[in-house]
Amino acid sequence: MNETANTLKDVSKQNSKACVFNMAEASDMPYRHIDRRIQRTRQLLRDALFLLIIEQGYEEIAIADITERANLGRTTFYLHYQDKEDLLKTSIKALMHELQQDVEPSAEEVCPYPIRFIRIFQHVVQRQQLYRALLGETRSVNIGNLMRIYFAELFLRQTLEPLKGENTYSLSNELIAAHAAGSLFGLLSWWLNHEAPPSAEQMGTVYFQLMAKGSENLQL
Repeated sequence: MNETANTLKDVSKQNSKACVFNMAEASDMPYRHIDRRIQRTRQLLRDALFLLIIEQGYEEIAIADITERANLGRTTFYLHYQDKEDLLKTSIKALMHELQQDVEPSAEEVCPYPIRFIRIFQHVVQRQQLYRALLGETRSVNIGNLMRIYFAELFLRQTLEPLKGENTYSLSNELIAAHAAGSLFGLLSWWLNHEAPPSAEQMGTVYFQLMAKGSENLQL
């Protein structure tokens, strides 16, 4: 059993009712203190960007395309974002927040790690066109890398940092979070482009086993 596995087991034992992300502790949760009209405008721009990425890829999108699809003016766009990349980064963070919400259990719910990891893949399968398009973008902006970075930040802040002092192993929390993010998005890229993919439940189980036990004795 490797050190990452031991750390994950310790986290699971001490947080049987907690989720991968703890929303109550999030310090920069999207929309917390934002006017609803601003939220709606940003949602329209984000939805427009994601739809256009699915249809034609990020590189081919102009700001005029985004505002036309969102039925908003160009001036409105620049009231909220500096440029297309600013909108992209904010939108990816919002998508990771949606992932967080989908994984989060109710207050009364016991949510062991295998179930949490399955919920990640269930979230992705509901938006598989979007995730496939995002992870396929590797040109001037590597969107998959942005997603790994933001997921690692969430995993570090909401799962590992609350247990600061409990990790008695030599691996740093940053390294464990990077491993969790790299493993997840590597699996997602394979899964979304596989001709006969396993189910979300099977993939979540594999992800948990990879994190907790390494690659031995894996079965689909």
